Amino acid sequence: MRPPPRWLRRLPLVREPMRRFYKRIAPNGPVNVRLNGLDLALDPADNKVDFDIWYKARLDEAEERAFLAAHLKEGEWFVDIGANIGLYTVGVLAAAPGSRAVAFEPLARLRTRLATNLDRNGLADRVVIRPEAVGPAGKLTLHESRNAGRSSLVPFEGAKPGDLVEVRPLTEMLAEIEAKPAVLKIDIEGFEDQALLPYFELAPEAQWPRAIVLETLHRALWRDDCLQDLFQRGYIEAGRTAENRLLFKP
Repeated sequence: MRPPPRWLRRLPLVREPMRRFYKRIAPNGPVNVRLNGLDLALDPADNKVDFDIWYKARLDEAEERAFLAAHLKEGEWFVDIGANIGLYTVGVLAAAPGSRAVAFEPLARLRTRLATNLDRNGLADRVVIRPEAVGPAGKLTLHESRNAGRSSLVPFEGAKPGDLVEVRPLTEMLAEIEAKPAVLKIDIEGFEDQALLPYFELAPEAQWPRAIVLETLHRALWRDDCLQDLFQRGYIEAGRTAENRLLFKP
């Protein structure tokens, strides 16, 4: 079944009931789409990111991806923490020729989809995919829900315990591939502070990214205010969206 046309989806009286109905009948993958020059394999029944792309026939968070690509030069590294199916990794690298990326995604089925989407867009040789989660060294439970992209190292209402995953500090993993992050995106469902702040404590300022997209949707779950810490380190807010802050360091 195809999703409804945009004009119908936007009618106030049917917008929410229609979305709920299509969410119930969303197809299992792979569903192949081509949007804005990108080829993506989706599983709309499994993941909100996939569903939104399929249902809306558009790629969300275009402002954030354009912001990162504009700050990324040839030969430089994009670090994608919580890569999901690769919307950011694929989109940013496609817009920044000659750049490279390291993409962290601990949930196996999303990591498989990420690899597929990189291959479909001819980007696989420019990306290092890591199965570890980013954070203090050890093993933690990845809590899962019906929305694969909501998986988190932080327990949340309605979640079920999933696999134990390896967690390692960002400094260690970037050092292994000799990657210095020029731009960075982090979206890990309330674990952002524990993953990102230790990097700034350990890495010299010359290795700090010049631009960051930070998800703040689950800011209430942070132990330390990641956003305020970055402001204190000299980052400036370049923009904000419903779920993210766009930061740069002049």
